[in-house]
Amino acid sequence: MKRIISATILVSFIGLATSVSAAQFYRWKDEQGNLFVQSYIPPEYVANGYEIVDEAGNLIKSVAPQISEAEKQAKELSRINGEMQRARDEELLKFYRSPSDVDRAMSTWLSRMDMEIRVKQNRIRIKENEFAKLQEQAANLERSGQTVDPEIEEKMKSIRLEIEQFKLEIREVQLRQDESRGQFELDRERMVELWKIITGEEWVDKEESTDSSAE
Repeated sequence: MKRIISATILVSFIGLATSVSAAQFYRWKDEQGNLFVQSYIPPEYVANGYEIVDEAGNLIKSVAPQISEAEKQAKELSRINGEMQRARDEELLKFYRSPSDVDRAMSTWLSRMDMEIRVKQNRIRIKENEFAKLQEQAANLERSGQTVDPEIEEKMKSIRLEIEQFKLEIREVQLRQDESRGQFELDRERMVELWKIITGEEWVDKEESTDSSAE
């Protein structure tokens, strides 16, 4: 009988010890940042995240805060933008070693576009001279009482169209030039930032450096 009672007590003691060792608590904070450790967590605080700890305060599990769909989308957008920026930075560093390289590249590229514009402007002047000669020829015929040859009128019409086309092309080049200048300026700004990240120093333009040393 004593053995039976002893065995029963032993089983009860083991069960009690297991229950105590398995005790878990929730550790969480309210809106004011106050920390709570309780055997339960109010439902309204579950979404804010919490920790499950044992009686000694040892961390058993950490549950991250829940985020809304808008927050998820913002986080994903931030991740995508970050990846795009890293890819762009790698591309910039392949072409340029410093902001000065961007300045030189911009100057070369914009000069080429200036040349393209000047070529088209010269063609306009040539066409305008051709048109002026045909116009004078037509005027002379009219003054002499003769009928202007339809071929002359057709040529004048064709030249006017060519001139308008050249003007349109010049405008397109100017728009591309403005767009390119804007992109180069953005690339330069980023190269200034990358210069500081890589070298740990602020970028100083040579002109500014020369002016400050002269003072």
